[in-house]
Amino acid sequence: MTTSADFSSTDSLTAFNRAAAHPNPAFDFLTGFAPRKLKDLFRWSEYLLYNSAHIYAALRKFGELVITDIEYDTSNDALRRKYKHLYNKTLKIKGALLRASLDKHVYGNHFSSIYFPFVRHLKCPECDTLTNINNVDYKFDLKKLSFTYHCKKCKKTVNGKVVDRKVMTASKIHIIRWDPKQIDIEYNPITGQSIYYYNIPQDVKDKVKAGSKHLINSTPLEFLENIRDNKLFRFAPDAIFHSKVASPSGIDQQWGFPPLASTLKLFLYTMVLRKANEAIALEHVVPMRILHPVQQGQQDITQMISFARWQDELKENVKRWRRDPLHIMFAPVPLGVASMGGDGRAMLTLGELQEANKDIMAALGVPQEFLYGGLTKAGMEATLRLIENQTQNHADDMNDLLQWYTDKISKFLSWETTNTKLAPLKMVDDTETKQTIISLATGAGGQYPVVSLTTMAERLGLDLDSERNKRLQEALDEAKFQQKLQAEMQKMQNTLAQQVQQQVQGQAGLNYDQQAVIAAADGIVQQLMQLDPGSRRSQMHGLQVEDAVMYAVVVQRLEEQQNAQAMQARAQMAGGQPQPM
Repeated sequence: MTTSADFSSTDSLTAFNRAAAHPNPAFDFLTGFAPRKLKDLFRWSEYLLYNSAHIYAALRKFGELVITDIEYDTSNDALRRKYKHLYNKTLKIKGALLRASLDKHVYGNHFSSIYFPFVRHLKCPECDTLTNINNVDYKFDLKKLSFTYHCKKCKKTVNGKVVDRKVMTASKIHIIRWDPKQIDIEYNPITGQSIYYYNIPQDVKDKVKAGSKHLINSTPLEFLENIRDNKLFRFAPDAIFHSKVASPSGIDQQWGFPPLASTLKLFLYTMVLRKANEAIALEHVVPMRILHPVQQGQQDITQMISFARWQDELKENVKRWRRDPLHIMFAPVPLGVASMGGDGRAMLTLGELQEANKDIMAALGVPQEFLYGGLTKAGMEATLRLIENQTQNHADDMNDLLQWYTDKISKFLSWETTNTKLAPLKMVDDTETKQTIISLATGAGGQYPVVSLTTMAERLGLDLDSERNKRLQEALDEAKFQQKLQAEMQKMQNTLAQQVQQQVQGQAGLNYDQQAVIAAADGIVQQLMQLDPGSRRSQMHGLQVEDAVMYAVVVQRLEEQQNAQAMQARAQMAGGQPQPM
């Protein structure tokens, strides 16, 4: 028998340590799949985007939320139309901003540049003749970076010098998105400045080395030089725009940190649950039915029927029943049915899967109602305000990117630059507060205005200066319309007077007195002005049948009377005095 005295103190300590040891609680099975490098995390983020319906829908909706209409801060209507056509029709800038937003939410980084078109020419060293490279059958040597071709002017085979000329055509400008996995950043943490490098993909290098003229003719010469030297391409200062999601100071400050990093293990957990549900569904959801004869009494059923014949008859009757559901089967003995499986529904992990998906939405900062619908103002105003504030920083980044596009393109095309921005996003529509501000600004109820028109316009999301310019333009357009209307009416009246005069002269034998006719017409007009429109039309029709001359004069005098009343009404509405007739 062993007693406690038989154990030394060292053995006791070792046994205690062995008993207390346990695995690292922060390390589980899924941790082994987590990436260790940032660019590996980029690849995982791509996988998550296209393999998780929740993540894809959430990032798409959040990215599209802030992409609103573009506002142009310029009073030059012609310039505004040029930018609108460029952004809406040519570049489709909203689509470019949506793609930039998607990059930022997936990778945590977006890198963008602008391709300005050029036409590559080859210059003959003998006669200095420039020839469009698309019209030359050349041989390209990447090591020497030389273009050998036959010059048609000097009739010699020469090595042409590359001359690139800009093409001032807005339709050929292209927005470039750079793959973050191919970008390297040299960062100075003291100054906060970065130098950006691009690792040209191997497939592009192989095509250039194989002599792809499509790439050689349109690729900038600096790219060809870096392919030849097998070096990274270094971007010029301000040639690339980098927008990123803020990361902790201890994690590569030059990079944005992918928002999907916090959802990676949650997504892998849902994959485990889906795999388990798949196995359960394949094995346990559809039951297997077993038909068997039922023993009755003490008599041995095997002595009564042939089981081989009974099985054949049963199979045949099942086939007939599937063809005709009204088929009736006769059996010599009762049949029993037993099921195996079919208990998969109770084994499925649907509840755990739903909770994991909710955790993914929480990690992305997306309310469940925002994804599935049903997010309304009632009881959700605080949530809507939180989403609005959450997207404000992203909206600012998109405005910076849009303005960067505008500055670069305007400089290339020699256009006057202007401030461009996305219209503010307003998710909470407080109707009562807006009505109160409008009342205070307009002095409703005879009160003195308390709130300025500028404050009212800002609260309603309007640009007061822009609205004033629109009001001015509308007033000018209305004045021009009134002038044109008066001219047309005067022209019509003169034509009608000439027609009446011709009719009077043509019927001189009837002894018409012009002054008497006009006086009589004025009396008829006074009577017609007191009638309703239906009675007036009836009287005019009768007059037209009885006396065409008088009818023509009455029409003219009636129009003059109506025009005079309309001008008097406009003058009263404008606060002026009506002009005497």
